[in-house]
Amino acid sequence: MIPITFSVLLATCRWFSPTTVVAQPVASRAATAAAYVERGSEWLRKDEWKRAIADFELAIASDPTFPDGYNGRGIARWHLKDYAQAAADFTRAITLNPRFAEAYVNRSKARYWMGQLDEAIDDGTRSIELAPKSATAWYARGLARNSAARRKEDFELAVKDFDRSIKLNSRDAETFTCRGMSRLNLGDIDGAITDQTRAIKLKPDFFLAWSERGEARKRKGDFDGALSDYNRAIEFAPDYAQTWADRAAVWQQKADFERAETDLNHAIELNPELADAWMQRGLVRLMRGRTDEAQQDFARCLTLNKNLGRLLERLIDETKHHVASRNIERGK
Repeated sequence: MIPITFSVLLATCRWFSPTTVVAQPVASRAATAAAYVERGSEWLRKDEWKRAIADFELAIASDPTFPDGYNGRGIARWHLKDYAQAAADFTRAITLNPRFAEAYVNRSKARYWMGQLDEAIDDGTRSIELAPKSATAWYARGLARNSAARRKEDFELAVKDFDRSIKLNSRDAETFTCRGMSRLNLGDIDGAITDQTRAIKLKPDFFLAWSERGEARKRKGDFDGALSDYNRAIEFAPDYAQTWADRAAVWQQKADFERAETDLNHAIELNPELADAWMQRGLVRLMRGRTDEAQQDFARCLTLNKNLGRLLERLIDETKHHVASRNIERGK
């Protein structure tokens, strides 16, 4: 499964952006700043992040008290993965205008990507207080709540936030995908499949919806359906390593260990820091009798994520038991 982590939704997050400037101040410096913000917003719509930053900085230089300049620059910095500076810009915008709901939403997202989940939830709550009819505000808090969840009740709260967001805007594919991921965490497989199917209808090229529906189908035991969905996800996002690792898990279920290892090799090539891929490849190699190579993969996995130790130990034991049973059946 692809969790809602700090890399998956990078290309899908929605923003409150300064696309419309409310009544410009009479003072010429403020009017100039507003004009630069408008032009910077045009660059945002064209995904020209550095050009957008240049115009927002001109806006800030023209009027350092105009919060939209900082908000816009923060959005562009976020897209460049400069999350700390983006959060600083949103904080400056909030300081200048404490009722700037859009800036709270945007800072919530920046903090989410920085792993500051409690702070992201707080910002989402504040943005909801200021703009309760904002679908994006409910979505942002749901996103943070899902990632911070430790109990069933936490996932249920995330689902409620996504429910509210969808009620306000039923045409957003990302929200359906995120709610589907939360539902899957709650064990609601059919609900997860329904949400991902809805997301796919709204946005047919949204790789995450295909991948997450594949995960739900895999858990349901529909391995052919899962494989089909993972294939589509890879078609739309061939450079996303986790999907290759997820498809490898289906090949393992179908006992096609050669294809599983091929997919895991590719996942590791794309993202050498993906601990799950090293763990899976080690298990596949163990199944194929290549114990030394498997141990090397396990060591690399634990170097990347020592928290996987207990899970890995259990999976190794299960794999060894499976290999022993298979050998007995074959008369070895």
